[in-house]
Amino acid sequence: MTNIIICGANGKMGQTVAKFAAETEDLRICAGIDKMPDTIANEFPVYADIFDCREAGDVIIDFSRPDALEANLRYALSHGTPIVIATTGFTDGDKAKIKNAAAQIPVFFSANMSLGVNLQMELSRRAATFLGEDCDIEIVEKHHNQKVDSPSGTALAIAEVINDALMTPKPFVCGRCTRTEKRGREIGIHAVRGGTIPGEHSVFFIGTDEIIEIKHTAQSRQIFALGALRAASFVCEMPAGLYNMNDIIKQTAVTSVYKDDGQAMVTLSELKFSPDTIANVFSDIADANIKLDIISQTMPHDGKMSLSFSLPRADLKVCLKTIAKYKKECEEIIETSSLSKLTVEGAGMQQQTGVAAKLFGALAEKNIGIAIITTSETNISFCIETSKSADAISVVAEAFCL
Repeated sequence: MTNIIICGANGKMGQTVAKFAAETEDLRICAGIDKMPDTIANEFPVYADIFDCREAGDVIIDFSRPDALEANLRYALSHGTPIVIATTGFTDGDKAKIKNAAAQIPVFFSANMSLGVNLQMELSRRAATFLGEDCDIEIVEKHHNQKVDSPSGTALAIAEVINDALMTPKPFVCGRCTRTEKRGREIGIHAVRGGTIPGEHSVFFIGTDEIIEIKHTAQSRQIFALGALRAASFVCEMPAGLYNMNDIIKQTAVTSVYKDDGQAMVTLSELKFSPDTIANVFSDIADANIKLDIISQTMPHDGKMSLSFSLPRADLKVCLKTIAKYKKECEEIIETSSLSKLTVEGAGMQQQTGVAAKLFGALAEKNIGIAIITTSETNISFCIETSKSADAISVVAEAFCL
């Protein structure tokens, strides 16, 4: 369970974060911080001063105001607590303080908590890299009439990303209402404020007879809350450093694959189904000081089931000798002595469906059979014939562009 302290708890974003955290099994809001702590009846305590907070949080999510940054950072540093900074409107001095804090604690800082917006930034960077000076660049952002900073922090962040991709940075021109000269070498940034628009950003690369538009529209505040919660879970697992949404985006479905050629497998086929028998099998193997890896059991049928497990090839003979006494209780003890275990890993597996389908579909195309499989949220391990392990590595690498 991850305990979260929300700064700006009674604001619209703070309340949205609290709502989605309450609906997430492994997240909990333990406390909130707000200048007006009593305006909303929350299910968690809310304090006017973060240093009055008595609850121990695993991470801080800051959706407050720039003027609260110094206190929030001091608290995070004094308690060694990771912090997600989702506020905009910071000065260069504020950003320097954030960077300094990141030398001691994990700090996640992003001008926009939407994964979609950060993908938009990456696409804009690529477009700027490719187009260079061939296009005029304009950014138009739209927000609700309660937003106080203009242009938005996200619009400025997009412009900065574009400038980083150019050989020679361009100056920012925010609006042109008083300008009488023609457009120069610049990045134009324009702000629209009205109604209840959650947020919209459009980046235009305008060339001769063609326009490339990269646009992101937020339909509600929910995407920013979900992004902040995802960032909180991410930063809790990281060492001290400065992180942003690009670090999450880079968590592709599969990032690595490795193999262990020294594996074997044993199957007790049609073993009499009994919890005591299963327990005794593993107890005897443990007494023989044999470490098992992948374990699989079929569904009991007519009082019988099959039990399989992988183990180090060097322990196979000892294992077979140890479980020989169970021959009378099963149809057959099958040994496979030449297996390799492949493990496919990637933090992005938690967010993407179809990884297993793509993996085993690619292996099937090369007629590579699977002996036994186990999975977790971030990896899939399986055993195959050692003679096909090199081919399997190539297949996986090609399928997931490793």
